[in-house]
Amino acid sequence: MEFQRLDQTRFRSKSSIIADQILQMIRNGELNAGEKLPSERIIAEQLGVSRPSVREAISALQIVGILETRPGDGTYVSRSSAMDELTQQAMAVLEQSDSPYEILQARKALEIGVIRLAIEMASDDDLLKIKEAWSVKYEKGKTRDYEAYSMRGKGFHLSIAKATKNRLIENIMEKLLGAMNQPLWVNMRRVYYETDDSRIEEMLKVHDDIVTAVLERNVEKAIQALEVDFDNVLKQLYYQND
Repeated sequence: MEFQRLDQTRFRSKSSIIADQILQMIRNGELNAGEKLPSERIIAEQLGVSRPSVREAISALQIVGILETRPGDGTYVSRSSAMDELTQQAMAVLEQSDSPYEILQARKALEIGVIRLAIEMASDDDLLKIKEAWSVKYEKGKTRDYEAYSMRGKGFHLSIAKATKNRLIENIMEKLLGAMNQPLWVNMRRVYYETDDSRIEEMLKVHDDIVTAVLERNVEKAIQALEVDFDNVLKQLYYQND
């Protein structure tokens, strides 16, 4: 079994082309139900692409039930029949989703400035709302409700954006944060947490650091904690498991 080096077109995302190759291997019997896929590293090397594109393709196929990830083991084909409808669903997930990596880049470029301005402009009421939004997200993480924890991220980060008193910033952040709740993103983060239960504690700690710094109006510490948060989210999406 070997993947064919990607012949990229400008009309389709790399992840959708990769998913197509995996699906074709299942259809022609190169990959059967219960069979393990090669590691993401090997797939990426054979295709000549980065791991983020491979992970996005695999995540879409997990969402519709074609593939499954077994923590500490790898990714397996969960079904090899009744593929047509599932294939359409998987491709729709990819084509209708913005790249999580690109969303993250845009957020990082914007949000460091946002938190600086928020600390400068926030009223005591704004600080209370930030603290309350974090409390809700924190409880979801502590109870290991990973999907809800990810979905609550929008409310938490938007509470910081609202503290800037700048409607344009708030609108831009709302759009970016809303894109993070797309199924592809949520599934990738859920798999990351389920693979190692201790990972959620790291995320809870860094968000606590962000909130503490904002409440103390310490810009330097807030930015440092925010950068750690972005590094952790990158790991969530594109961690190496082989």
